[in-house]
Amino acid sequence: MVTPGVIKIDSHDPDMKRIREVADACREGKVIAFPTETVYGIGGKMSAPEIEKRLREIKGRSDTKPFSFHVGDWGMLDKLKIKKTPLVRTLARQFWPGPVTLVVSGLSGQKIGIRFPRNKIALALIQEVGEPLIATSANRSGQPSPHTAHHVAEQLHGAFDQLIDGGKTELMLDSTVVDVTGETPVILRKGAQGAEVERAVEKLRTGKCPRKRILVVCTGNSCRSPMAEGWLRHEIEKKGLSAEIEVVSCGTGARDGLPCTSEAELVLRNREIDVSGFRSRRCRKGDLWSSDLVIAMATQHADDMSAMLPAAREKMITLHVEDPIGMGMQVYEKTLLDIESKMKQYMNQILQLD
Repeated sequence: MVTPGVIKIDSHDPDMKRIREVADACREGKVIAFPTETVYGIGGKMSAPEIEKRLREIKGRSDTKPFSFHVGDWGMLDKLKIKKTPLVRTLARQFWPGPVTLVVSGLSGQKIGIRFPRNKIALALIQEVGEPLIATSANRSGQPSPHTAHHVAEQLHGAFDQLIDGGKTELMLDSTVVDVTGETPVILRKGAQGAEVERAVEKLRTGKCPRKRILVVCTGNSCRSPMAEGWLRHEIEKKGLSAEIEVVSCGTGARDGLPCTSEAELVLRNREIDVSGFRSRRCRKGDLWSSDLVIAMATQHADDMSAMLPAAREKMITLHVEDPIGMGMQVYEKTLLDIESKMKQYMNQILQLD
């Protein structure tokens, strides 16, 4: 059990033993003050009895102003039961983990603020607790947000149970808050990464956000998935749905930034499909969470994706296409024909927008 008070932890290399001790206290319903990359936060386990009431007393905050939820991984988002709209998916993929709070719609119609911090201490703490934290900045309402553990102690005078001292916060600005519950995103507070968020929001206001995102997965993201991505995008364009459906690909063992194989590029060019600008990407949990449909080239890819994010299994199809890497053009032609044939079997599911 942690002795009440200040616990020093290196923000660059967190001591997991100490993190686990603080997480134990949090699971018992204690209030924890902790650093994020923006400012220090204060919070507790989402399901802890009376936790919100205690946070309001500590903050001096009225009952009408809600708190946000802090998550430590993509899987935790499903515990909050939110509407995963195209706007939510797009901005989450672009800015999480990071210093941006998204105000989203819950399945019951209520508005929910969500933070996915990138600070190592905050992430490790939330992951060890095992569920989202209900949290807010660690200051009295109306006072400046704290950037050090000393500032927290000065403002809150020990009203918390534990305070993790991770040094000065990286950005020393509050998070940027974006409301994505409507048809267009609205910036409610400009803070950290504000300029980047403004550009993204303006792009979404002036352009069309695809209603559906399809992720194609293989191993190296160098032949099968680029061919499938290129062919499928071409088919979607022919049907006039390119503004509605986005197609991307990644690889479970890929290196970022490499072109596809010359054979893959050539067999697609023979069908007047240009992938000369293609660059490989390694698959990440955010790719899975923000996609509506995941198309795996083989069983191993489906298993790897499910291990990365278990909820992804529910939106996955597997084509069972053999790897042509290292083979000649005839094998690549045969592989593309196999992809075409199997993709067409799922075309109704691929094109479905609701």
